[in-house]
Amino acid sequence: MNIKERVKTIIRVLKVSEKPDRESFMLSLKVFLIGLLVVGGLAFVIHLIASLLGGIRLSS
Repeated sequence: MNIKERVKTIIRVLKVSEKPDRESFMLSLKVFLIGLLVVGGLAFVIHLIASLLGGIRLSS
């Protein structure tokens, strides 16, 4: 795909895209924050278990 076709594709996508309404945005934000908390919580638990099992260092 050359540059000209790429620019046309980007312009086409920008024309059909629209700004999400408040309800849709808030739902996406909630899903993102819940996912972030789950991943962060799992990382914390894994790090805690590793440190309790003999001081295994996970970072360099």
